[in-house]
Amino acid sequence: MAELTAARVIRRVRQRLEVSQEALSRLLNATKGAIQHWERGRNNPDLARLIALRQLCPPGVERKELDGLIKQVQATIAPLSTSQPGLGKKVGGAGGRAPTLPPTFPNENLVLLRRQNASLRRQVAKMESTIQRRNEQLRILEDLVRDYQREKGAVAAAATEKAAEAPGTPTSA
Repeated sequence: MAELTAARVIRRVRQRLEVSQEALSRLLNATKGAIQHWERGRNNPDLARLIALRQLCPPGVERKELDGLIKQVQATIAPLSTSQPGLGKKVGGAGGRAPTLPPTFPNENLVLLRRQNASLRRQVAKMESTIQRRNEQLRILEDLVRDYQREKGAVAAAATEKAAEAPGTPTSA
């Protein structure tokens, strides 16, 4: 199978879903420009967005292509290699073969995962602060509504009191 390009796969999945770039951007919590860049091959989506897109895609050829693309991205982020000659330290032991220990320095895949993790944590922190700010705004609006209702009740009570006094007042002739 030829190597899958993210641009082709994303465009085919979007067309299969029968949504516009803008609608897909809302579904994936991305910008319309990001979707355009993905479909033109300028940028590639992150793994989380590919997985979210897979959940939206109905079973079929497009979903299989998306699965292949996800596997490609996973392989670039964290390739699964059982042995890398020259990286491990030899451990002495009985027998002809000595097992190797994993390297003592972090490899570049771990660094990439940590960067993505840090980026996601910053996004979560930003979202939490936005939620807190919106909750505070909502609380202020609720207080204003309560004050307005209190004032409205006081005005209505005063009007009722005034109307009750008006017919009962004696008229002097």
